[in-house]
Amino acid sequence: MHSNPLAGLRKAVIGYRCCISGCTKTALAAPTRGPNVTREFTLPRLLGAMLLAAPLAAPAAAIGPTPYLQSTDSPIAGPGYSYFYLDNLEDNALDTPGVTASGSGLCISGFNCFVGSSLIDSVDADDGAVDGNGQGGRSLWASGSMTFVFDAGVLGTLPNAVGIVWTDGVNPITFEAFDANGSSLGTLVGNHADGNFSGGTAEDHFYGWTSSGGISRITISDPSGIEADHLQYGFRGSAPVPEPGTLALLGLGLAGLGLSRRRKAY
Repeated sequence: MHSNPLAGLRKAVIGYRCCISGCTKTALAAPTRGPNVTREFTLPRLLGAMLLAAPLAAPAAAIGPTPYLQSTDSPIAGPGYSYFYLDNLEDNALDTPGVTASGSGLCISGFNCFVGSSLIDSVDADDGAVDGNGQGGRSLWASGSMTFVFDAGVLGTLPNAVGIVWTDGVNPITFEAFDANGSSLGTLVGNHADGNFSGGTAEDHFYGWTSSGGISRITISDPSGIEADHLQYGFRGSAPVPEPGTLALLGLGLAGLGLSRRRKAY
């Protein structure tokens, strides 16, 4: 398929800031946390609160592949997020917070590879019109596969909903998501590539995954050169709670505190 020059990545972003009453679309901003609140708890009450706050068994669900021509086709966008980002690459950069991309020869089509080429295949609406052609926008290109890794330290917590749009390449297309521990959540396989390498958008499809336990990375691939666009990810729900490891350490500390109190009582 496409040969490609290597280049560095450096966009128009949709961000959602949510509260109980709903979500507002805003300019890009890093996720924020509310002020710390201090409360007094008895030991049993605090332990009970910790157990209630701990993540439940993490159900996961695959989404797609589904046709996608514009951001309103996203199966995961909507209200209820404490953060949500969608990167359409139209500012010639992948620069939403808390994610890094990698892949052999990774570049942005139309910016630092395939400039002026008919091989560019962006999401249809990114050039301002849904007209069956994606040559006027930007997309990511890599040889064979691309991987996106999410940083809980930057985001506050790992996303529990993630997706990306495959826009060009060959069959079969494979999408895999990984949980917070790096174990595979599963694989989606698509066979909707139509052999059109000149910006056609009828074949463009969304691949995604949700998991209440968090998603640490995703990989999308096909046997040749691959183009993808509209990386999107968010945390649907209330503010993050401590990770299981943190809860375990805190529990040990509280158990020690209880033992100390019993000794004092005697």
